[in-house]
Amino acid sequence: MADIDTRLLRSFLTVAAERSFSIAAELLGCSQGTMSLRIRTLEEQVGMRLFERNRADVRLTDAGRDLLPGAQAMVDLHDRLLERADSKLIAGTVRLGVAEDCCSSLLPEFIKRMRSDYSALEVNIHCSGSAALRQDLQAGRLDLAVVMTLEELPSAAKLSRPRLYWVAAPEFAVADWPVVPVAGYPEGYPLREAAVAALESRNTAFREVLIGAGEQAIRCAVACGAAVAVMAEGTIPADMKVISHSPALATPGRAVIQLLETPEPLSEAAGIVKREIASLYPGA
Repeated sequence: MADIDTRLLRSFLTVAAERSFSIAAELLGCSQGTMSLRIRTLEEQVGMRLFERNRADVRLTDAGRDLLPGAQAMVDLHDRLLERADSKLIAGTVRLGVAEDCCSSLLPEFIKRMRSDYSALEVNIHCSGSAALRQDLQAGRLDLAVVMTLEELPSAAKLSRPRLYWVAAPEFAVADWPVVPVAGYPEGYPLREAAVAALESRNTAFREVLIGAGEQAIRCAVACGAAVAVMAEGTIPADMKVISHSPALATPGRAVIQLLETPEPLSEAAGIVKREIASLYPGA
């Protein structure tokens, strides 16, 4: 089986999008005759007619429509491979802020990918609260920041809208506690704001048995059965249960994970980090 030249697929995609051989040829920097030859060559290789041609229009055949998504996927993969190969040579330092309530869901895969694919690029990661990261960004101390909020920020790129859940140890029963023990982040953290709002909406009596910015400390308090906490989907440990129905605990809603960047033009290295972070949140 002969390999298909990506130039043929790119030409096919361009003709399909523009519905014109002449415009496609102009966009790809070749003559109309060359464009026609490429399409004819591709049709011979796949053994199917891909376009219906007349003087007024160019339309995909059924076979052309079937080929379209696969051709697009192959060209996209080809381009990503070339971009990644070129990016391996890019050096530089990027200052990245990551909200402490996003660390466990983002950093393991992000660090693994950066070490594997961008060995010449150095990322200095600073973990803090979202409000502090936004201040650091405005002050020029960061290039990029991944933050969690309860509302969308007008200047940010939305990455994800995770659901928030009350979680507890498997043996924990909310009904056993006249005053609900809660573990969570300090004031100013969106997960704390969501937890307090949910409790107050039901007039639920509660006490904060642990307040800390460290995700691990909150998990420990919950795992040992000493408290409940609000966590985002994708960050809930397998040994904890989600409390789906409780008269005392209203649903905390959703959070918004967003990517902020410095007002200054991004360096090439920072652009790579921005792209890789976005790719870790499919469907953003």
